Amino acid sequence: MPTPPQLQPERELLLVFPQWQGAGQVPGLRESALALAAAVGGHRRRREVEVPPGHPLEMEGGIHGRRELLAQLVAARSILAAERPGRVFAVGGDCGIEVAVLSHLAERYDGELAVVWLDAHPDLNTPESSPSGHFHGMPLRVLLGDGDPQFTARVERPLSPAQVLLAGVRAPDPAEHALMEQRGLRTLSVKGLVTGTAELLAWLRASGLERAYVHLDLDVCDPREVTTVACPTRGGIPVAALVRVLEQISEAMEIVGAGITEALLGDSPLPPALEPILRWFRNA
Repeated sequence: MPTPPQLQPERELLLVFPQWQGAGQVPGLRESALALAAAVGGHRRRREVEVPPGHPLEMEGGIHGRRELLAQLVAARSILAAERPGRVFAVGGDCGIEVAVLSHLAERYDGELAVVWLDAHPDLNTPESSPSGHFHGMPLRVLLGDGDPQFTARVERPLSPAQVLLAGVRAPDPAEHALMEQRGLRTLSVKGLVTGTAELLAWLRASGLERAYVHLDLDVCDPREVTTVACPTRGGIPVAALVRVLEQISEAMEIVGAGITEALLGDSPLPPALEPILRWFRNA
């Protein structure tokens, strides 16, 4: 049997994944992802996962739009398998896009990957525990190896809790909070991020890992400053402090990817508040 082609660390990909079904009926999420990807621009090779415009969703197995979400996951993984990138930068869409991206990178680096999950929500539900049935509240749980078996089957190298830092999380559901305690998932509060990066850097050093992926749901930001998000959540991090955090991660580790999710721009032009975040994303 011929040896499979190796993934190329130097190959970078901008994956445009305007998935909206994971958030349910949120008009404009798909279009906002496409607009955000256009604003990102940059030098990276670009591939797009085809996602249909908004329409009614069926509930199946406790997940709204389950069949479409699975098909889009398979399509995204097919793109990644064909491109074989060592670095992946993704623009969504809802947070469910991270299952495709992080499952690819976790396999690529065989567990040698830190994941900084910057999000107001931990995204640790299963179909059974989710109050809404929306998949954007489930991707990290799938990446840890739990949940709908059709999704977890696409995650050949699940993350371990020791690889994950939940940063800026402030609105977990009860089942998610219980899981965070049971699994010993490390958290870093918004206050801890704003007052300095010592805790963040200590976790990165203690992880013993050299590479990092940054998941960035824009609802981690202060909604008074970044208003164009799908799930605004009070008590978020100011953009200037967030950019300092991102820069510190870049200095401490090799960034092998990042994902920006859950922008909801409407008919507005790109808000100036997002530009420092996009600048880091372009140059990471």
